[in-house]
Amino acid sequence: MKYQFKFWHYGVIATLLIGGLVAYNLAFADKTLFISGEMTHGHHQIELACTACHGDGFAGPDAMQQACLNCHADELAQANDSHPRKKFLDPRNAPLLSNLDARRCVTCHAEHKPEITDSMGVTLAGDFCFHCHRDIAADRPSHKDFAFNSCASAGCHNFHDNRALYEDFLTAHIGEPAQRADAGLPARTAMQSWLREHPHEQPLESQQADITHNGAAAEVTAAWAESGHARAAVNCSGCHQGGQMQFSSREIVAQCGRCHREQRDAFTQGKHGMRLSGKLPQRFIDSVAAMTPQQAWLPMKAEARGELSCTSCHGPHKTNLQFAAVDACLGCHNDEHSLAYKESPHFRALAAGHGDGASCASCHLPREQRGKRVVVNHNQNHNLRPNDKMLPVCLNCHGAEFALAALADDGLIANNFAAAPRGGHQSFDLIRDRIARISAKDRSVPSRDAHSNNLQSSNTR
Repeated sequence: MKYQFKFWHYGVIATLLIGGLVAYNLAFADKTLFISGEMTHGHHQIELACTACHGDGFAGPDAMQQACLNCHADELAQANDSHPRKKFLDPRNAPLLSNLDARRCVTCHAEHKPEITDSMGVTLAGDFCFHCHRDIAADRPSHKDFAFNSCASAGCHNFHDNRALYEDFLTAHIGEPAQRADAGLPARTAMQSWLREHPHEQPLESQQADITHNGAAAEVTAAWAESGHARAAVNCSGCHQGGQMQFSSREIVAQCGRCHREQRDAFTQGKHGMRLSGKLPQRFIDSVAAMTPQQAWLPMKAEARGELSCTSCHGPHKTNLQFAAVDACLGCHNDEHSLAYKESPHFRALAAGHGDGASCASCHLPREQRGKRVVVNHNQNHNLRPNDKMLPVCLNCHGAEFALAALADDGLIANNFAAAPRGGHQSFDLIRDRIARISAKDRSVPSRDAHSNNLQSSNTR
C-alpha cells in the first residue's frame, strides 16, 4: 500500500530539526541561540557563562542580586557607595521604588539590551536621577537651568561613588596649581618589604640555577639572575615544579598567584584576566580559553597574538618594568588614545627620566597604598569608568580642577592629553559661587560679639 504523507508530518520533521539544532547549539556549539541580545563591554568575555548570573535558569531576583555581589561587592565597599541598597530598604523611601527599584543591580545594569546601554555598560534611562531629585532646583538654585537628564552625562554625579565631587572635597582642592610641585608616583615597596622581612636571604646567581633543562641557555639564566626572583632567592624550581617547562595561561596565573596573590586576584577581576577568575562557574573555566587580543572590542593590532596571562606583560625570566608599563600595552592596543601616547607630554617626561612622567600602567594599573606597602593594582578596569574614577591617580601630579577638566574633555582623552584643558570645571565654578554667596551672607549679618558690644554701649549711655 502506498504511504500517504500527511500535512502534520511536516510539523514533526520541523520539530525534530529545530530540536536537533537547539540541542546541538546547547551541547556542542557556542549557545548563541540562547542569547537574547549583545552583552555589555564588561561582560562580553563571559557571555557563555550563563549560570554565573542566571544560576540554574530558575533563580529568582534575590539569586540574581547575589550573583552581581559575588563579583562586585568589594568594589561597592571600596567605593563608599552613595546609594547603598539599605537606603532603599527604609520604608520612608518605598514610594521611590515604584518608579525605579534601586535595590537591585539589574535595574540599571541589565544585560542583552544594547539599544539602551551607554558607554559605562549601564542600561540607564535619561530621567533616572529625576525620579528622586526632581526638587533639586529648589534646594540648589544654581542647578535650576540644568537639563533633567544631565546629572551624570555632564560629568558631575555618579550613582555609586561621588567622592570626587562632594562639596567638602571640591572646597579643599580649590586653587590648586595645574602641576603639583611634588608631582610623582608613590614608590613601590613590595621588594623592599620582602627583603626587610627576610634579612638572611641571599640573592642567587646564574650558576646557582637548579634546572638546566636541555642545557638552559646562558641568556635565560643570566636574565633570571638579574630578576626580582633571584633577589628573593626563588630558584628555577620554584616555578618549574617537577621540571615542567610549558604552561597554559591558566597554569601561569595559578603558579604566579602562589606568591603574588593580590596581583592575581586583581588581574582576574579585570578584562585581561577575568576568564581565569575562580569566581566563575567551574564548567565555564574548564571549557573556555583565556582572553586573546582578537576577542577585544577595542581596536587591537593584527600582530598581537596569544592568550593573556601574567607573562604577556612580564617576561617569565627577565624583570623589565619599562616593557610591562608601556611596550606590552602598545604591543596590543591600537585605539586612538593608545596610539597618541608616545606623542604626549606624559611620555616625553617619562622618556626624559623626569619624576612626573607617566606610563600606561601609571594611570591604568596605578600604585596604591595598602597598609604600609605600595602595590600595583593589576585590575586595569578599576578606575577606568566613569572618567572621574581616574582622579586619585591624576592627583599624584595635578590639581583637582585641572584633572577633572581634562577627564571631562573627550577630545583630550582621545589625543592622550596632548594639551592642557581649556578653562576650568563647572563643578568648581558652582563651589566658588556658593562660597562667595555664603561669605556675602556672613558679612551682612552682624557678629554676636559686635551685637553685644552695641548693647553694652547703649547701656552705658
